[in-house]
Amino acid sequence: MKGGQAFCLQHIMTLRQLQHFENLARTQHYQRSAELLGISQPALSRSISSLELELGAPLFEKQGRNVVLNRFGRVFAEHIFTAIHEIDTGAAHLRDMTDPRKGVIEMSLNYATSNIYLPRILRAYMAGRNQDELTFQFRQSNTPAILTDVREGISELGLCSYMEDQPEILLYPVVRCPLLLLAPPGHALARREQASLQEISRYPMIFSVDKTHYIENLLHSQGLDPIIACRMWEDRSIANLVACGFGLSVLPYDPQLEACGIVWVPISDSCAYREFYLAVSRTRPLSVHARDFCRFMLNDAVQSGALKQMPFHI
Repeated sequence: MKGGQAFCLQHIMTLRQLQHFENLARTQHYQRSAELLGISQPALSRSISSLELELGAPLFEKQGRNVVLNRFGRVFAEHIFTAIHEIDTGAAHLRDMTDPRKGVIEMSLNYATSNIYLPRILRAYMAGRNQDELTFQFRQSNTPAILTDVREGISELGLCSYMEDQPEILLYPVVRCPLLLLAPPGHALARREQASLQEISRYPMIFSVDKTHYIENLLHSQGLDPIIACRMWEDRSIANLVACGFGLSVLPYDPQLEACGIVWVPISDSCAYREFYLAVSRTRPLSVHARDFCRFMLNDAVQSGALKQMPFHI
């Protein structure tokens, strides 16, 4: 064990050596590999010899004027080909993240913002930009999971509801959506031009499985105690149950739910709206592209009145 530790400390192979090995393993020709690598053939020979010495095993054997991998080399190559590919992929990803001409924006968002807010803001942001040079990667989840993604660096940006006690995350309101009543055709409130929260709360209601309990808290803040019929994960499932007469619901308007056969009714209470927030890590720096998109969303929020002023530190 001690001898093995001494070996690791004294003999540390370099990435350059591994790249030399990977290239030679593919070409099986010293002169051709040296030309491709931009080094002399003696330099390549020394690099491979040093690597073999460090590994304690020969990797190639001569075959005429060429070389081929021996049994040790074949085993080593299986791992090195994968490792070099992963390193190259990671380096390319970082170059994309820091290159102002192209990149990847990783974003976590909830169902509501993916249907209500995201399509509009993406169309506006991408107008005049080369779509081939920018890629978005989205993760759809609930608010606690989205905040975890941002906190742990899985996503650079998040779109979600507000949650208190998030010291590692900055939350900026970016869109305010009116809340509407979902009612089945033929329901007494479906024929109304508008309905109040008090009227709605008299009927059984279908709520979202939302850990922020936003709609319930809104009703409670108005002194109302809703009748909970059931809870569902997806808004489409809620709309389908509403259409079947299982209860009423309150959601931001979503045109995709029209096909479910429900009726949208405006709510008269001035408090009947829902804000969604842009989540950004306090401690993790944003990539060039994520920062640019973040600023675009914040500026849009200022223009719409959802945000009072642009933050200075974004």
